[in-house]
Amino acid sequence: METIVLNTKYRWIAFELYQKASIWCYRMRRRKRIASEYSSWWSFIWYWGAHITAWLKDFRSGCHRFSPMMQYKFSDEVVRVWSYLDCLILHLILKIIKPTFKHVISPLCLHLKGPAAIKYITQDIKAALDTGRYSYCLRLDIRSYYASINHHLLLDQLYKHYDDPILHRYFEAIVTTGVDCDGQVILPNCGIPIRSSLSPFFGALYLTDLDRAFENCRNIFYRRYMDDIIILVENKRQYAKARKRVFEILKELKLKISPHKTRMGTLKGGFHFLGCNFEVSRNPQRQTQVATVDIHARTCRRALDKVQAMRQDAVHPVNIQRYLLRWATWWQTVTQLERFALIFKWVRFTEHVQHSSVWLGRGLLINSPYYIILSVFSNQNQKAY
Repeated sequence: METIVLNTKYRWIAFELYQKASIWCYRMRRRKRIASEYSSWWSFIWYWGAHITAWLKDFRSGCHRFSPMMQYKFSDEVVRVWSYLDCLILHLILKIIKPTFKHVISPLCLHLKGPAAIKYITQDIKAALDTGRYSYCLRLDIRSYYASINHHLLLDQLYKHYDDPILHRYFEAIVTTGVDCDGQVILPNCGIPIRSSLSPFFGALYLTDLDRAFENCRNIFYRRYMDDIIILVENKRQYAKARKRVFEILKELKLKISPHKTRMGTLKGGFHFLGCNFEVSRNPQRQTQVATVDIHARTCRRALDKVQAMRQDAVHPVNIQRYLLRWATWWQTVTQLERFALIFKWVRFTEHVQHSSVWLGRGLLINSPYYIILSVFSNQNQKAY
């Protein structure tokens, strides 16, 4: 892989950076207009007009110093947050290197294109399964992917592709930045922050060797979205070779797979990928293979979690139902299932998990044929009790 030489005379020009910074500030203002009065956003925006020129001057000269990330512990997760000035600098670095992505990142790694890429990956998988060529699959998930990324290996990859000394300085500072844990600054040995403008790029770059290993294989289907990987092969020999190659590369990158989320073997029984279930069946009349796509139970679980959070925040039920309609409409474009069929699946899932929220989905099904089916199921459940 050749080193990418940036046109720094254009990318680092002050006027271009000021325009990008102004657009970022405008969008953040719209998002933070209802922020708490104690939020650090207000002090940052107060100094914007007087200091933005000095901030950009330090950035262009490579003199910006990143502050340690603030760590906040919650009951279900630990969140690490950059300061608003550092977020601005990360955004500008992303804008500078983004034109090089097509040269650095494999076209088989698609999460940099946003959530819309899930629709195209799902369609590609279904089309591949419908051909009937593939008999084995490797559905892989990396254990704690972002927390397991090795700093030295990631920096070597970045230095290999970029020769700008200012970028080198910033990349090292970003990857090795400290974490403020209740006043004590800790320097992690591995792992990168998840909530960052550059985190998706780092996640895409780190597994590039795996993408390149399967990029030009004719009889192998390969796609990756972040740390979720799907590999379809035709026979057992190809399956063994692909499995061996995957573990060799992961060992070099000091990564391990998650055994609970990984499935390797024949296509019998199907598999799930990116929130969808893929089932393969044979058509005895036409002697062809047919693949069906449905949403996974975890997809309904995430929608229910969102609904619960909205109810706790006292969101009006009409707005919650609008969210469910948007959720079903988005997954309709992915699975090609009817929108009300997806809401029906959410209702059936919610009945067994949290019955108090079922009425929000039922209200959307009153004028649909699924309401009659749902009523029959509900009556049967009541008789069973």
